[in-house]
Amino acid sequence: MLGDSIHIQGIFFFLFSRYNSDMITHHASHGIVWLDISNPTDDEITGLVKRYDLHPLVGEELKNSSSLAKMDFYKDYMLVVLTLPVRVQTKSGEYEIVDREVDFVIGKNFLITSRVDTIEQLEYFKKIFEANSILKKDDKMDHAGHLFYYMVKRIYAGMVEDLENIKDSLISAETRIFNGDERDMVEVLSNLSRELIDFKQTARVHQDIWEDMIRYDEVMIFGKDFLVYARDIRDEFNRIRELITNARELLTDLRETNDSLLNTKQNDIIKMLTLVAFIFQPMTFIAALFTIPAINVPIIRHGLGWYGILVAMVAITSGIWLFFKKKRWV
Repeated sequence: MLGDSIHIQGIFFFLFSRYNSDMITHHASHGIVWLDISNPTDDEITGLVKRYDLHPLVGEELKNSSSLAKMDFYKDYMLVVLTLPVRVQTKSGEYEIVDREVDFVIGKNFLITSRVDTIEQLEYFKKIFEANSILKKDDKMDHAGHLFYYMVKRIYAGMVEDLENIKDSLISAETRIFNGDERDMVEVLSNLSRELIDFKQTARVHQDIWEDMIRYDEVMIFGKDFLVYARDIRDEFNRIRELITNARELLTDLRETNDSLLNTKQNDIIKMLTLVAFIFQPMTFIAALFTIPAINVPIIRHGLGWYGILVAMVAITSGIWLFFKKKRWV
């Protein structure tokens, strides 16, 4: 839906300006206003509540990070709170999933986004918007609901990209597993499992939000045609949920395979050590037998006694080894 190449439509109008505060950016297009708020102050939120006649509870939601995804309907607008799973790289070079909350207040001709942390996909969306390339020829933006739709699609595209990167890590782990790195892969697979668990836990509530949007009549402030867009968002999330399921199934199979190969290798090591100990046991017994401090120990005092004992040890050991080979134990 969102093109990366820049093109100008016939009557596309774009305006970009900033308030005195660096925390609020103002964008306008086709008579629709988008206010993006980062780390807002109480005074800034109070000003927005008065300007757009928002409910005080909406203002409180914009001030505080609730970390609970939800949707509330009001007379002329609705509040959508999304908690997004974002894959970030730590200082140690490993990856982890962190939660990023975005609050959306969507009216007929305005959209307010409020967030504490930087969200890459929103920043990317903002650059496209500023470059006059948000819409393709067949796209439409009759109200803020359409802008919200394009924004969520861009956010979900980022989530799909994160899941594809996790899948690539799983495929890389598969190659290393069959190259003999089973032991190192235990930690790698555990980290990927943690990422998928955190990703699923954070995103699981989105399904209920989109179902509510489709089910409730309050969404009709954008017209009946917006239900098509709401269903498309739900379908996009279902795709994300399917990607999570597929990745977890692949992870489970890889973990079982890795554990099986690791156990087989450990069993082979234990088996080899056991066979070596068993093979050398007769030699140890013979050596101990002829070192008993007795007066008349046979063979010891003979001139070739030492060589005789050595030959006996080698013969017995070789016989045991050949027996094991015949049984295919080694």
